[in-house]
Amino acid sequence: MKLCTMYRVLIGLTCLVFLSAQSGIAKEAESIDELVAMFDESKCAQCHEQIYNEWQHSWHSKAIISSLGGMRNFIAVGVAKEWNAKLTKAEVLKCLDCHAPTVNYASEKLAVEIGEMIVTAFDKKGTPEGDKAKSELSRLSVGCLGCHNVKATSVARGLRGAPVAGAIYGPNGNDSDGHESIETVDLSRSVFCMQCHGVYKAPDGETIKCNTLSGSYQNTYMNLGGSETCQDCHMKKGHLFPGGHDLETVAEGLGFNVEITSYRHLPGKVYGVKDSTKWVPSVVINAFVENKTGHRIPDG
Repeated sequence: MKLCTMYRVLIGLTCLVFLSAQSGIAKEAESIDELVAMFDESKCAQCHEQIYNEWQHSWHSKAIISSLGGMRNFIAVGVAKEWNAKLTKAEVLKCLDCHAPTVNYASEKLAVEIGEMIVTAFDKKGTPEGDKAKSELSRLSVGCLGCHNVKATSVARGLRGAPVAGAIYGPNGNDSDGHESIETVDLSRSVFCMQCHGVYKAPDGETIKCNTLSGSYQNTYMNLGGSETCQDCHMKKGHLFPGGHDLETVAEGLGFNVEITSYRHLPGKVYGVKDSTKWVPSVVINAFVENKTGHRIPDG
């Protein structure tokens, strides 16, 4: 293993061990069953049925299986071939810290298995082995606790402190009979969404640029005086988080105008074509598309 690669892996593992030790969770999950049980989002539906149902129909609920191709390439091409490195939890989390944040609490062995499942699900799509891997991966996603616990304190690592085990973080600190509630304004600010929908910085310092949406939002929209947050637009339908997959949201974000000018032209005599010298009715069409969003499109 190259020295720089070994250094990157060791630094990443050190950061992850520190985070795990500070999390308040006694042990790491050794299986997907155990990991799902540790962060059982179905319990949220008992009090928040409407929100839970909205989330189930959102793309957050299928954050892994909807992005298998890109993650497969990162693991099978980036890590294995370009870096010639061994797959580790630190490398897997460069995808799954956003696509399935609870994997932070998987064991090293389980995290690597999940990474290998991603490759299998994509490369062996349509086979029993590939379908089984995809089915297992579908149990992991950006769920209730992924946002309202795991990612709630990571906007400024070390400043907010580690997430309190069993607590739910939200834009207000309303008490609940079911759990401890902790207020954090981060969840109502764009910087919270930009942890993943932007330039991701891994614990070992590596920068992952899956997209650059946050750059156009900050550097153009906000610098020109824009004040709406991600949540203002993308939570109009609650926890469905509508975006590019929602026709109404797309229509709101795009201005479209078409100008049509009619005219006639005489094409000239064409050999072998009867009456080719007659005037032909024609049109010139100019289409104008306006970006009315707070960031470049398409992106995400």
